[in-house]
This record gives sequence, structure tokens and C-alpha cells, in this order.
Amino acid sequence: MFLSTKTLTKCLLAKPNNQSLPFVYGLITSSPSSNNQLKFNNIRFYSSTSITNNNSNKNNNNNNNDDDENQKRLYDAKNNSPVYHQNSTLYSYTPREVLQRIEKEFKMPPVYQPITVSDKLACYSVKFLRKFSNLFFREKYIHYALLLETIAAIPGLVAGALIHLKVLRTMENNNWIKILLDESENERMHLLSFIQLTKPSLWERGLVAVVQGIYWNLFLACYLISPKTCHRATGYLEAEAVISYTNFLRDIDAGLVKNIKAPPIAIEYWGLPKDASLRDLILVIRQDEVDHHDVNHEISDKISLKNNDPILLHNHFIEHPTTTTKVEKSTKTNNQQSPNPAV
Repeated sequence: MFLSTKTLTKCLLAKPNNQSLPFVYGLITSSPSSNNQLKFNNIRFYSSTSITNNNSNKNNNNNNNDDDENQKRLYDAKNNSPVYHQNSTLYSYTPREVLQRIEKEFKMPPVYQPITVSDKLACYSVKFLRKFSNLFFREKYIHYALLLETIAAIPGLVAGALIHLKVLRTMENNNWIKILLDESENERMHLLSFIQLTKPSLWERGLVAVVQGIYWNLFLACYLISPKTCHRATGYLEAEAVISYTNFLRDIDAGLVKNIKAPPIAIEYWGLPKDASLRDLILVIRQDEVDHHDVNHEISDKISLKNNDPILLHNHFIEHPTTTTKVEKSTKTNNQQSPNPAV
């Protein structure tokens, strides 16, 4: 009366073309279309960039045979950058001319004056952390950056994870998850770049581990109480990072810090010139920190207004007649329509 498992399997596999069992047969066999879908999913697993957009960009680029060499370099660099990093920084294409624009057009981020009690708490907490870290590192910028980037990578991960869990519970969309997780990954890439430039001592590694553990648990607890305060504090922390990297550049120019070659991981990640130096690396890292500053202060403001609209950022350093193509303009339009642009 009952079929054994072995018998049932033989029945299901006996006639692949049997239309009475299309669903079951589809679960246990692979079709060409399912293989294509698997390949597509594998690519999407690593990249948040739309494959459809990339293909359309390539087609558009092929149709624009009159593009000059500079435009072609821009297109190739942006589409050949590592897919698993592609959207965690806005500056995945920074040749020498773009670096020059970044340096020339750089502006210190506006100082956010603390008004509310939570703002003042966030501001003074960051100032205390700055004084604490200066006691250990003083002018050892690369070693200080190791600690700074370890701490800076925590807020985006904590905030992104908690908002993600909230969305799963409440089933209400939030547009900040991707940009916060990208921020955390970007800070991690800062850290990995500096690790390749120096060999942290045992006590420095121990200090980083202790500070990471304390800051992770403290930030997690605080975020559960007041996300607005935590994002404000992160905004102040990023402002301090911008100041630190500006001082870093000053000392490189003064000859106090040797301008060594940038590590390969940084050249690949930011699309830097092959002869990029430490100074070039600091320029682009500082610009990342400016974006993180803007994002976190804006999120804090939006929380006060109970508004979770997307945070829109763009890389205006490549918006130049000699480096902007029709492909880039269409990509920019798509990014503005996307709810989760990168940082």
C-alpha cells in the first residue's frame, strides 16, 4: 500500500519529461535555465551592483564608439573593480587626475554644534576618547589609525544589524541598512591597508582587542537605548578622523613621516595609480571619512524627524567633461533611484 523511498525515487526519475510532476522534477534535476540562475545568484552574492545595469552599461559603452581614451579608462576601471568591494566606497576609481581634484577641492566637514542633551553627550564622549587615544599614540599616525579604524568599523555593523533585525520583526522597510554595512566594510579596508604598512606590536594588538570588545558592547547597549545619540557620536568620531588624517598629510608634506608606497590592497580597492604613495592613500581615506561624517549626522537628524528616506551620496570628483561619460550619467541616475546607495 505504501511505496518505499527507493521505489518513489525511481518513479520520479523514470520519466524526466513527465508533465504531471514538473515541480518535483525541477527540485531534483538541473535545467540550463536553473544553471544560469545559479551563476547569476553567485555573482549577486558578492556584489550589490545590479548585473542588469552592468550589462546595459557595457552595451551603451559599445554603442559610443566616439568616446575618448579617458572615458574608456573610467568605464573599464569602474566595471573591473573587485565585485565584493564595488559599492563600499564611492572612490573605486581614483587615477592621478581625480586625486588632484580630491586634494584641491577638499573642504573640512561642517562642525555640528551640539544643541540637545544627547548631542552634547555624544560630542563630549568622542572628545574623551580622542584624549585617551592620544595618550598612547600621540604622533604615531599609522598605529593610531589601526585603533581608530577598529573602532570606526563597529557603528555601521551594529546599526546595520539591529536595523535589519527590526525590519524582520516589524516587516517595515528601512533604507539605511546597506549604506551602514558598506560603511563598516569600508572602515575594515582602511584597517587592512594600514596593517600592510606596519607590523603592530603585541601590546598594540592587545589594546585593539580590548578596546574593540569594550566599544562593541558599549555601542550596542547605547544603540538599543538611543540610536539618534549613537549616530551623532559616530558623526563626531568621523570628524575627528578627518582632522587626524589632515594632520597626517601635513606631517608627510613636512617630511616627518616617510611617504612610502601604498599597499597593493589599497591600490586595487580605490583604483589608485600603480605608483600611488601613502599620501595618495590618506587623501582618499580622508574623503571616505567625510562621507561617513555626513551620513551619520544626516541619519541622526532623520531619526528626530521620524524619516527613513535614503541617504544619497555621489562622487563629484569624477563629474568632469573629460572623465564623465553617458554611461556614467545613466549609472548615476540608476543609483539615485536605488534606495540603498553606497558610501
